[in-house]
Order: sequence, then C-alpha cells, then structure tokens
Amino acid sequence: MANTTTTVDPFAMFQEWVSNSERQWNGFLNNAMATDEFSQTMGRMMDVYLNMQKNLNEVMGRYLQLINVPTRNDILGIGERLAQIEDRLDRIESGVSLAVRAQTTAKSAPASTPARPPRTKQPPKAAS
Repeated sequence: MANTTTTVDPFAMFQEWVSNSERQWNGFLNNAMATDEFSQTMGRMMDVYLNMQKNLNEVMGRYLQLINVPTRNDILGIGERLAQIEDRLDRIESGVSLAVRAQTTAKSAPASTPARPPRTKQPPKAAS
C-alpha cells in the first residue's frame, strides 16, 4: 500500500483567502463609490473639513495675536516690505554709482581752460 498523504500549505491557503477577500472588497467599494449618495456624502465631508480648517486657522490666529506672536501673514507681509526696501536700496546704489562714475570721468577729462605756463618770475627780496 502506498502512503499518499497530501500536505496542506497554510500559507498558500492564507494567501488565497487574502486574494479573495481583496477582490470582494474591491468590487463592493467600487460599486459603493459609483453611487450619487457616495459623491454627495464625500462633498459634505469635504465641506465640513474645510470649515473646520478655516475655523482652526481663525482660532490659531486669535491665539497667536493674544500671546503677541506674529502670524504667518504677518511674516509674509514683513518679507514683502523687506523686498521692496531692498529694491529701493538697489536703485539708490545704482544712482550713487552712476554719479560717482560721472564725477571721476569729469575729473579725468581734459579741462576746458588752457594750461598756464609755469611761473618763472621770483618775488622781489625784501631789503634788509
């Protein structure tokens, strides 16, 4: 008599069970998400989430103002003002450098008055 026993692989059974369960859940959830009720419910949930986020931002803004800490908008405003100041400073620096360049070119340019001859006459000596 031949002893033929089949061994059962528990991991293969578990893998098959997981695959079947996943297929069933995918089918169920795909059918559920295809309905108008699901879309409306998700829209309402998104509205609730956005309102909660807006309220939390307002409350945090008031809290930060209460404890005298700048908010994100305050920091962004300071950054914008600083950028404007830097732009103005750049314009001032370029204007100053143009003026300095104009002065140096004016000094190095030949004078419009003719050069004087060297002075050769000596002043008279005082009588002692």
